[in-house]
Amino acid sequence: MNVTATDLLAIAIFTITMMSLVGTMVGLSPIVPTAIAVSLLSAWGMDIGWFQGKFGAYAQAWLRARSPQYRERVSYHEAGHFLVAHLLGFKVTSYAIAGIVGRSLSEILADDCFDGIEGGVEVEMIEQPISVNLSANLLDRYSTVYMAGIAAEQLMLEGPTEGGNDDLQKLRKFISHLPHPMTQERWALMNARNLLNEHRSILVALSEKMLSAATVSDCCQMIDQTLKEQELVN
Repeated sequence: MNVTATDLLAIAIFTITMMSLVGTMVGLSPIVPTAIAVSLLSAWGMDIGWFQGKFGAYAQAWLRARSPQYRERVSYHEAGHFLVAHLLGFKVTSYAIAGIVGRSLSEILADDCFDGIEGGVEVEMIEQPISVNLSANLLDRYSTVYMAGIAAEQLMLEGPTEGGNDDLQKLRKFISHLPHPMTQERWALMNARNLLNEHRSILVALSEKMLSAATVSDCCQMIDQTLKEQELVN
């Protein structure tokens, strides 16, 4: 579940309210939780009014990025996008496992595009994807790349997928002109799963390299080298 900054604030206020109720029983001055609540509300208002909620998004991303399990999930999700894009002939231009890694708070607040998203893979578009005249082959390839993150989570991790809502929204907008878009969506997910399952060892290795902040070039070289070695063995 993706907890927003507003959700975190609500939880904090609820906790402070409980402190006020319990505090009177143990001799805690009601001024303490009141001061904390006022400070939190003031900070939240300043964040929304001056920074468009970026500070809250930064805090959320920072907290989530502390979890090794969550970083592993994000790495598999993004490695799925990266690997499938590379296999299908797209050029990967950049990636991020945690959007705040290597960036200071001042840089985040100055970034107009920052929205707290922890990861992502940028692929160079061959042509405008929202085109009714897009070839069937290219449409299938784009669709498969969009679904590859969800497919990687399903393939490598237990439990429901946590990422992919943004991927699904983009894909559904992308294929909305088709007569049966849900059929295309299901096919793309199945195709992505098959590709990733066929190259599972590369997916694992790529996830590890992305977690270690390897360059895009190093990741691509690793994929190509492993594919050549597998061809020689077979």
